[in-house]
Amino acid sequence: MIQNVKFNRTSNQFQSKLAKDIENIKKSDKLLIPADKTTNFYRVSPEQHNKLLEDNITKDYKKAPIALETEINTGDKKIATAIDLDDRIKMTAKSQAFITLKDHKQNFRNNPKCRLINPTKSEIGIISKKILERVNAKIKSKTGLNQWKNTNEVIQWYKAIDNKPKSSFICFDVVEFYPSITEELLRKAIEFAKKYDELDDQEIETITHVKKSLLYSKDEPWCKKGASNFDVTMGSYDGAETCELIGLFMLSQLQNLGINVGLYRDDGLAVCKKSPRQTEQLKKEICRIFANNKLKVTIEANMKTIDFLDITMNLTTSEYKPYMKPNNSPLYVHKSSNHPPSIIKNLPESINKRLSTISSNEKAFKDSIQPYQAALTNSGYSTKLEYNPPQPTPHGNSTNKKRKRKRHITWFNPPYSINVTTNIGKEFLRLLDKSFPTNNPLHKILNRNTVKISYSTMPNMKQIISAHNKSILRQDTPQENPGCNCRRGRTCPLDGQCQTKGVIYQATVTRDDTNKSETYIGLTENSFKTRFNAHNSSFRNSNNRHATTLSHHIWTLKDNNIPHSVSWKIVAKSQAYTPATDKCNLCLLEKYHIIFKPHMATLNNRHELYSACRHKKKFLLCNAPG
Repeated sequence: MIQNVKFNRTSNQFQSKLAKDIENIKKSDKLLIPADKTTNFYRVSPEQHNKLLEDNITKDYKKAPIALETEINTGDKKIATAIDLDDRIKMTAKSQAFITLKDHKQNFRNNPKCRLINPTKSEIGIISKKILERVNAKIKSKTGLNQWKNTNEVIQWYKAIDNKPKSSFICFDVVEFYPSITEELLRKAIEFAKKYDELDDQEIETITHVKKSLLYSKDEPWCKKGASNFDVTMGSYDGAETCELIGLFMLSQLQNLGINVGLYRDDGLAVCKKSPRQTEQLKKEICRIFANNKLKVTIEANMKTIDFLDITMNLTTSEYKPYMKPNNSPLYVHKSSNHPPSIIKNLPESINKRLSTISSNEKAFKDSIQPYQAALTNSGYSTKLEYNPPQPTPHGNSTNKKRKRKRHITWFNPPYSINVTTNIGKEFLRLLDKSFPTNNPLHKILNRNTVKISYSTMPNMKQIISAHNKSILRQDTPQENPGCNCRRGRTCPLDGQCQTKGVIYQATVTRDDTNKSETYIGLTENSFKTRFNAHNSSFRNSNNRHATTLSHHIWTLKDNNIPHSVSWKIVAKSQAYTPATDKCNLCLLEKYHIIFKPHMATLNNRHELYSACRHKKKFLLCNAPG
């Protein structure tokens, strides 16, 4: 059974309560699955989660052929090589697919519906995103089609509607927009785009190739059902821009219906002044146009009031006000939480500004703010929300124009913690001024105008929940014992664990004459035995005496005929670099031990702290097959 989760965020002892919340999350044997469009989380047993995930995967996906992954990486490499970026773009990261729960659907408790999210995405999608952004902008500017980017654009469209009381809304929603886009539909949209922008063959190849994607579940690749592996995934870099291109193409086909229509991704809204019967005919025509492109829509017509995005619009009264989806409640960062002061200070003001912007008048504002005010109060703020509509900017007043200079900004993002009393930002900028004064040749590119500071936050509740879920799912996966493959009669350097992978290890070199010891910290992504054999090889072969500081020390002892012994142990385990996380915990952990536990690394050199991650290169497209 799926259970809703509530977090205690109203206590005065916020930090202690939050610590208890986190402790309860970590102790739970159930997964915490987020809702699709609300802030809710639900407790789900691992068995039920796995069944929901499997059902959603097998509905639209099938097991992928073995060679398909190589084929996709080869195509990525070809595109990246053509633009000379193959040595900077990584291969596609294999990320575990996951689900969110559609708790706003009817009969959710008894028959839960899910949205399948595929986070696996090719970095070639970033290139496709840039191309599609340019194309979509040109189509919009040349055609004037109503494709909205945000609520404010919808409000401007609504304000421009004349004779509102004699008009009615037609609201439609494209069912499963992303997965419903076919290769044929994308080709049609590209041909449509060619009328307004020049798209060369290389750009078209880039746009279409990134739609060849895989979904991973338990490290097994899945591909979309059908003859061609074509899939517009919700997690891809260019997924939203692809949907916008399709949306513009669909809007162009709706232009001849005599209605004022617009789209925000998969949500469409139109207004017309026809009779109810004629409006019903328009409704059928809209469905037919979408069906001809193999898209299904749910649609309602002859409506005077409509809930669209996060506003409610009323044609009878010409008013609009904030709207919140059912079963949802706003949740804000607590005033006592571990966030930078600028975030805490500006949060109430930004909420007030947003609610004022999407309210047509003070009455509409006051009628809607109760849940938002309650959420602010529960989060420890004393601010009272007041209607303060944005003032229109006067046109043609040169005194209000500010000079805008485009700079290349380098951001320093240290993590913020309320427990740190040192003003890290102030100290960093002071060092910047001291190290690069005005007479320094680098001052032009390293000064307070080109180097900025912006605090990053510590792991939030979402990240904590995600880590908890991964831990629970990892427990369901049988763990292999690395074991030992040392020959019979040989002593294993790690007491039967020499096949362990991804470790930080320590070697202790002890002189037999004085019992004085030196220590060395190292790492290996492969099995320890492989790295152990490489060390022994450097101890035996004088040509490799400078391979590591450890081998250099061993050869120094051997040159002076000093008897010695070497012992080994595993200090910690971690994961090496993966494109999914874009960081190498193994290298970071090694540097941590060298810096903060120097007694464990007396032989290590300081320059090891500045060495780049050696595990990242193999994931670059230049090293992909093909």
